[in-house]
Amino acid sequence: MIKHILFICYLFSTILIADGLPKEYYEIRDTSKKKKEFFKFINNLATIENNLIREDRQYIKNNYSKHTPKMLNLQKRYKLKANASLNDYLNRVDIVPVSMIMAQAALESAWGKSRFFKEAKNIFGQWTWKGKGLVPKHRKAGLTHKIKLFSTYQNSLRSYLLNINRGWAYKKLRALRAKLRAENKIISGSILAAGLDKYSGKKEQYVDIIRSVIRHNNLSVYDTY
Repeated sequence: MIKHILFICYLFSTILIADGLPKEYYEIRDTSKKKKEFFKFINNLATIENNLIREDRQYIKNNYSKHTPKMLNLQKRYKLKANASLNDYLNRVDIVPVSMIMAQAALESAWGKSRFFKEAKNIFGQWTWKGKGLVPKHRKAGLTHKIKLFSTYQNSLRSYLLNINRGWAYKKLRALRAKLRAENKIISGSILAAGLDKYSGKKEQYVDIIRSVIRHNNLSVYDTY
């Protein structure tokens, strides 16, 4: 019964945020109010995905030694080897701090005003080299990447989390998160941001910017264990 109620709540939440930010959002002139609405939107998306990740993480703890279809699916999804240890699984299948998600979403989407956000439902500016996509207006000659198209904003955030959790560029971030887990500390966006130095060509400057957004908007209050 409880699972059915949770599933209904999940569907209802997804429907509410499927269409993105309302038209009225773009008419807001009060900066504080506009930020509040944007962060609320991203928080709803992030909460849904992090809760699903928590469920998968608990499933792994309970079924690691079993060869179930779901374990095989998780192995493939997170690009783990067949002989991956329990720690290997838990290192990748874990939540991403909401404060960091919010800060990157704000920066990468220009607070929901970017062309990619509006036309491609692409919150984080993720690229693709195959299939359909939006061609960046200032793409340099010889480059072939496109801005990936998503059917929903939920899918965009899910793809971003998967990128963080299995991408080679964020190995350092995952190590920092595992350290916080071992010390039973809150999964802090400000701390994990140190592992975003490869997310942008700005490198360490990008890390500083993300931390600044978190700090100035008091986003750390959204972070949990």
